[in-house]
Parts: sequence; structure tokens; C-alpha cells
Amino acid sequence: MGMTSILTAGQMRWADQATIHAGTSGFTLMDRAGRATASAVLERIPDYGRVVIVTGPGNNGGDGFATALHLRRYRIPVTVVTLVPFDSIVDDSRTHADLAVQAGVKVREACSMDHLCELERWLNRSVMVVDALFGTGLSRGLDELMTAAIACINKIDRPVLSIDIASGICSDTGMVMGAAVKANFTLPVAASKWGHWLLEGRDYTGELLNAAEIGITDETIHQSWRDSCEGKQEDSCFSVSSSSLIGDGFLERAWPKRPRLSHKGNFGHVWIFGGSTGFAGAPQLAGLGAYAAGSGLVSIACPDEIWPVIAQASLDIMVHPESSASWQSADALVTGPGWGAHRKKLLLSLFESEKPLVVDADALNVIAGDAHLRISLKNRSVMTVMTPHPGEAARLLDTDVDAVQRDRKRSVLELVKRYGCWVVLKGSETLIASPDRAVYLNPFGSPQLAIAGSGDVLSGMIGAQLARMEKGLGDAGLLIPAAVALHGKAGGCAEWYLASELAKIVAGIRQTLERGDGKDG
Repeated sequence: MGMTSILTAGQMRWADQATIHAGTSGFTLMDRAGRATASAVLERIPDYGRVVIVTGPGNNGGDGFATALHLRRYRIPVTVVTLVPFDSIVDDSRTHADLAVQAGVKVREACSMDHLCELERWLNRSVMVVDALFGTGLSRGLDELMTAAIACINKIDRPVLSIDIASGICSDTGMVMGAAVKANFTLPVAASKWGHWLLEGRDYTGELLNAAEIGITDETIHQSWRDSCEGKQEDSCFSVSSSSLIGDGFLERAWPKRPRLSHKGNFGHVWIFGGSTGFAGAPQLAGLGAYAAGSGLVSIACPDEIWPVIAQASLDIMVHPESSASWQSADALVTGPGWGAHRKKLLLSLFESEKPLVVDADALNVIAGDAHLRISLKNRSVMTVMTPHPGEAARLLDTDVDAVQRDRKRSVLELVKRYGCWVVLKGSETLIASPDRAVYLNPFGSPQLAIAGSGDVLSGMIGAQLARMEKGLGDAGLLIPAAVALHGKAGGCAEWYLASELAKIVAGIRQTLERGDGKDG
């Protein structure tokens, strides 16, 4: 479905060990990683001068020596600068180090602050640098030597390729562990890692290349999502049914060409409950989002006192006062945009309905403050999606925004566990999670989306997807992540600055997908 697998450090270790137990040696895995890295270097090297590979402890350093060996086979001059004593290198890493030396690779040590000038000397002689200091296992702050070495790499004006993840980035959270290599390119090994995308990690990754295939099968990766947590406490691991990156192919599947004999009834009727004094625009923006994502019909149910205002402003959306709204024929409901804080009774009636439901904005804040509504939401047996931003998520989890943002992937799963529904945790690299713990990361987006109303557009888009599901036009695992991705893609375009204009961009990309023009905006 146009997705790329994402692993934690623990899942990657499990997949490595499972592959070794199945008969592929650690030496071979390291050799394949080195071969893939050497190929990536050869494709991007500015000229055929010296490549300097900076290695640290562990298997990432071994990957660096394996890379050196393969580069020498193409007659590339290579120097490995190791920040640990050469004699301390052991196991498969030592075997690859010895083979590299035999092939003519220069090895120099810079194992103390007094010898850091050796690293600087070789960096200045390089045309490209390979970062093989730390891999996915880094979980502590860096010492003085490693911090200084990373500063040397970052100040040199040479392209830098990091093996697996930029050294200094926590592969599970994207946090900078004191200092981090500012890579121009990063070559993931076997699969992408969470640290490529979360927090500061994306800023240090540079261009993320396609994952190096080293012989770890898709089946093993899928097993690692679940089995890597066997025998461990829940809070010490990340057990999921899948964790994937949403790609362009996902969008193409979500919006195929429309049949020639289509009519508006084929694409569902979305009802939006929202609006209050001073916030009459929010439900209208949600309505525009629903139309933009492909809904055939959209209605708004708003408080009676603001019905004339919204009705007069809405040419394309049917508008009804709540007291007389007949929404029982809806295919999907959206509740919360601009709604206000005192909506418990109506919200409870919507929870008790058999309609697919998007819970957004003020509806989330009402739930956060009411234990009965929390239980009612969790007990729903019908498709439900909540769409909190970090502040709303913090209230729903009885914590603070910093705690949510420090580990967004755990936060989204905790929301799923507490409320038993699909969750779209908005923000930079929005995360989507299902009740069966499938997690999707949206790589599309832009700071332009940090504007009032953009979330309302998204809630309407997701409502449209739920209505399309009711019409048999796709499943939740395709349509909900696709809506988030389409919203992010539109947000990255330059032709808008108001949320109403964002909806037009969404519609343009969606219509292009449905026409099959091969362009997505």
C-alpha cells in the first residue's frame, strides 16, 4: 500500500538475531550493510577522492569497516578514523576491520581529546565522510570525545552519509543525545527507524535513502513488531501489529478513478455537529474538507441561535438548526468543530448512535473533563476516530504537552488503549493508530498548517472517508491514513494561506488522483 516499515531499536535487534538464528551469519549481515553503503557513497561522491569513515564502538563501526572494504574494491582511497582503540574491536567487526586493512584501507586512531587533531586532519583531506559512530543502540548522552568528534564532522564542508541513523540521534524518539551528526544522507539498514522522523531527528537525517536490503525478510520484520516484547514489561517495549510510513502509492489506492455513472449518493453524506457564537466558521471549514476529500453530500447541524449566520454563509453545505436536524440518514458524523464546552447531552446521544463518528476539537475537551463520556466513548461498537492535537491529547491522558511530545508514538497508543478507537495525533509527523495497534506515520506536511481552521478541514476529510467506508469504497487502514497524508501534501503547497484555500488545494490533488493523471500536486 505504498508503505515503508518502521522499527524501534529493540525490534531491529530482534530482527537481527532472528535472521542470524535462521542461518545468516552476523558477518554476512554486516558485509551486506557495507556493500549497500559503499554503493550509496559511489552514487553520491562528488569526485573520486578520499572517503573518510569515522567509526565508533559496536556493529555500526563494523558496518563502517565493511563499507571501507567494498570501496577499496572500486579503488577508492579510504581512511577509517576510529574513536575507539583498534585492538578493542572484536567479533564480526574485528574480522571486517582486518579485511579492510588487508585491502589497503588506512586506519588511524583518535581515541582521546589529545588525538582529535588526527580526525580533523583526515576530514580535511576527504571528499566525502561516512558516519559509522553509533547505530540504533544509542540510549545515553555522549561523552566529551564523541561530542567533540561530531562537532568536527559537522563543521567540515563535505557531504556526510550516516549509516542507519545520524549518530547522536536516539533511534526511538528522534531526540538529540547531547550532539548529533548533521547528515546530508542517511541509509537505513533493513527498515526505517522512528528517529528518522520524530522530534529533531528529521532535521539531522538529510535525504533518507531507501533501506538497505541485507537479508532480513519482511516476515521477520513483521514478527519483530509483536515478538520483540515477549517476556518484557509493557512500558519497556513498543508492541504493535505494524508500524509503517505512508507513501504516495497509498493515496493512489485511496482515490481511484470514479465510475462514469457515479452520482453524489455513491460517495456518502457527512453530517457535522459544530459551531457556537464567535466560532461559526469551524463547521463550515469541516464541511469544505469533507467535500474536498470526495464526499457527495454535506450537512451542518448547529445551535439554533447561530443557524441564520451559518446558513446565510454556506452556499454548498446544507445547514440545519440542532432542534430540527434530522441526521439519522447520515453515513458518517463529525462532532466538535467550534462547538463550545457545554455539549454533554448531545454528545452522549451521538455516542449512542450507530453512526461512524469523528470526534474533534471541543468535543475532545468535553470528553476529557467527564468520566461518563470517557466510558461511553470507549464502549462504542461503531467506527470512531478522535483527532487531538498535543494539548487535547495531554488533557485526554491527564498529563502535559511535553510528556505527549517526548514520545508521540507511545502517546498515540496510550490514547488508543484508553478510548478504544482510532486516534489521529496531529502535529509535525502526524501519527495514526488503530485499535489493533497498527501505527502509521505521515511524512507529509508543512509549518503552513499551523493556522486556525486547518484541523477543521482535516476532521471533515476524515468524516468523508468514514462515509466512503460505509459505501464500500475502502477500509479504515487505507482511507484514514490517506486522508491525513492528503491533508499534509496540500499543506506543503505554496498557493494558500487560509484554511478555506487549503480545502481547495486538497480537492485539486484528490481530483488529480481520481483522474489518474499521474500528478499529485
